[in-house]
Amino acid sequence: MATGTELTLSERGTRGFASAGAGIGLIGINALISIPVVGWAIGGGLAVLGLLGMGGKTKTDKTYGTISLVAGAAVLLAQLHIGPLGFILGAGGLGLLAYGGWNIFKFARGMKDRS
Repeated sequence: MATGTELTLSERGTRGFASAGAGIGLIGINALISIPVVGWAIGGGLAVLGLLGMGGKTKTDKTYGTISLVAGAAVLLAQLHIGPLGFILGAGGLGLLAYGGWNIFKFARGMKDRS
């Protein structure tokens, strides 16, 4: 059974790597949506995955499903050139990357303190 410290470190590591990966993915998607057909396909795919995730059984599935659905809708709206959505997607990607980096740093520091 995990102690409180291990659970906190585990959560930090998971959040850190998942957020950093999502940030890199969002920045990559933002770069790809400028290609018209690819942008529509990515937006539609994210929206469908989001809908499937929202039908999941766990709270985590529903949370990530909602995030995917919103990201898909934002990509689709960016294809219509409505508002500064390209900037928002890029800024969101950088924010996720920074949040992930901070959690990875805290995770590594916690692991160092344990040894």
